[in-house]
Amino acid sequence: MSLIAVRKGALAETEVLADAGAAAPGQARIIVEQFALTANNVTYAVHGEDFGYWNFFPGPDGFGVVPVWGFGRVEDSQATGVAAGDRYFGYWPMAGAALVQPVAASRAGFTDGAAHRAGLPPFYNRYTAASGDWGSEELQSLFRPLYATAFLIDALMADRPVDTLLLSSASSKTALGVAQAARGRQRVVGLTSPGNRDFCVGTGYYDQVLSYAEVGDVLGETIAFIDFSGNGAVRHDVHSRLGARLKESHVVGDTHWQEGNVAELPGPAAELFFAPSVAQARVAEWGPAGFDARLSAAWRRFADTLGWLRIERVSGRHAVADAWADLVRGRIDPAVGIIASL
Repeated sequence: MSLIAVRKGALAETEVLADAGAAAPGQARIIVEQFALTANNVTYAVHGEDFGYWNFFPGPDGFGVVPVWGFGRVEDSQATGVAAGDRYFGYWPMAGAALVQPVAASRAGFTDGAAHRAGLPPFYNRYTAASGDWGSEELQSLFRPLYATAFLIDALMADRPVDTLLLSSASSKTALGVAQAARGRQRVVGLTSPGNRDFCVGTGYYDQVLSYAEVGDVLGETIAFIDFSGNGAVRHDVHSRLGARLKESHVVGDTHWQEGNVAELPGPAAELFFAPSVAQARVAEWGPAGFDARLSAAWRRFADTLGWLRIERVSGRHAVADAWADLVRGRIDPAVGIIASL
């Protein structure tokens, strides 16, 4: 089976390599049956060095292996508590198969205890037994990790004394989750490229959709900006043009958030959104069961609105490499959810 590695200096360029090979004692070889390709995976590649995403599945010199979310089936296991045929949802390499070293295995899942992953965030090292609790496996692959972040952003903004939420990269799946959850409580305005404007309007999640050049037309007297774009120029433009109406500014998933004129931003200081701290506060407030119940209910409400989504499947190393290159170059229709398999 194949593994796709991307060139670190030119992310659209790929190299097809052999996968990880046979399981050794303590390991399990898992066939990666399907995975999603989204803008989130491009973020992993863009920040492969500074956030350590390249460290999950080390590649050859000059290349990185992009992590993806999806489902895998155990082909061979030399590890206790994990058996051939078991299926899991989790964080895989863009490959046909992966080697993991299961520890703390139970009916619920296991953790990859491989030495090279010991210092990496535990969230990414946990593999959950496959179930239908989050709906179809296609929806889980596309949205499950992203929607948890959207839920936490919405939980934070629900308590903020602002009448309007302004979201950049409005067509991204995390922004869509926030917009759907917040609409009706606060005005929700999306900023997007002209080519994605009709799509954002068509979802029905936004009260107003604007191009980046139209920032000054944002409705609202008290505004919180939630920046998914990672673009310092966009952030500076929002702060400059909204003036005193801008009360808060939050940066999501951008490790370079202090660059690009952030230190010189007029108005409120930009704050980095850190999901674990928000989750911890909400678990303390609602209790673990209450948190899970609220997240599940919010996800079901969002899933019920996904009539706009078109799932497209790509299979084989050449088709997957082409889909990845299109994603890097911004050529993917935001209404399409790509489910891939090698």
